[in-house]
Amino acid sequence: MHPIAEAPPDSLCYLDGAYAPLRDAKISVLDRGFIFGDGVYEVVPVYGGVPFCFEEHMARLDRSLAELRIANPLTHDGWHAIAARLIEASPADQRAAVQALYFQVTRGVAPREHAMPQGLTPTVFVMLNPMKPVPDAVRAKGVACVSAQDFRWQKAHIKSTSLLGAVLARQISVEAGAAETIMFRGDWLSEASSSNVWVVKDGAVSGPPKDELVLAGIRYGLIERICAEAGIPFSLRRIGRDEVFGADELMLSSASKEVLPVVTLDGQPIGAGRPGPIFQALDAGYRRAKERSAQDQGSDSMTATPPDTPTEARKESLIEYPSKFPIKVMGAKADGFVHAITQIAEQFDPAFDATTVELRNSKAGNYLGVTITVTATSREQLDDIYRALTAHPMVKVVL
Repeated sequence: MHPIAEAPPDSLCYLDGAYAPLRDAKISVLDRGFIFGDGVYEVVPVYGGVPFCFEEHMARLDRSLAELRIANPLTHDGWHAIAARLIEASPADQRAAVQALYFQVTRGVAPREHAMPQGLTPTVFVMLNPMKPVPDAVRAKGVACVSAQDFRWQKAHIKSTSLLGAVLARQISVEAGAAETIMFRGDWLSEASSSNVWVVKDGAVSGPPKDELVLAGIRYGLIERICAEAGIPFSLRRIGRDEVFGADELMLSSASKEVLPVVTLDGQPIGAGRPGPIFQALDAGYRRAKERSAQDQGSDSMTATPPDTPTEARKESLIEYPSKFPIKVMGAKADGFVHAITQIAEQFDPAFDATTVELRNSKAGNYLGVTITVTATSREQLDDIYRALTAHPMVKVVL
């Protein structure tokens, strides 16, 4: 299965304060993410233009960055603004389907030295990819997995870009013609190469404890909530190899797989060798959670609006035009910076009211954040404003 498709080279991405086509995004060869894998990432599924479990993903990004002693370069609102911009810029047919937001932060650019240099500016990259959902036929039939020893490092709870261990583990299942590699540390279940693993026995769902040996997927909390709603016992505990192979049901969970039943492991059937009733309950609960997410964030439907309907033009964009649209701009605190930003706003919005400008100093006082609120009349107009702002020499970041 290859759930996340390659983004088209002309799709918009975000790199270090600027939006550009993916093919034009460039980083230094001395970036520590490139040299050492010194960075972290998140993948957020997007259903019908709505990011799913966004705050939970951002909270995990905070935790991973803290482990690497990298200050989060953006607020959650800042990350959300970038996500909204990329979703808005994606083709309408992709927004109506399933997408994946990829967020990455590295320590930044420095001469090659293992020790963590201080005072670097983190490299920030975000892109949006089409995502292929697991086909219903595969979900209904279940998948085969293989097992292996977990040979990765002891800091698996960090969502690090250093993924060589996961790459090697995934290759084991690829070469075996299986969907995933389920790993054990000694005789104890840890996780799969890119998924969490859930064991069902006597109607109860269990998963490995959240410690440094597993990446506690966002689905950990979601599965627990779904179980609570369905009245299914749930626990996190150490699970032995024999218990895994003797399970009534076995499941994988991840952003791309959602909840996926495992029907064989190393060629041996799990339970009855077909998806069981607990999987059916969790799968239904997962679908309800996606629907609630869409409703909570103002989306009328998880599916595309049929062509030629009266609302087609309105739903073509995530922004209704005309409307007031805030844009946050960051630059060095220098004479003329605010004036330059307001001039750009007035160039594209003749009715721009300079008295609505909001200013915010950085903690050290070296940078100034300027929020301008323009009257957005079209996506093309917003694109022109963003291009003009990012091209200005005094501007560092535009959100």
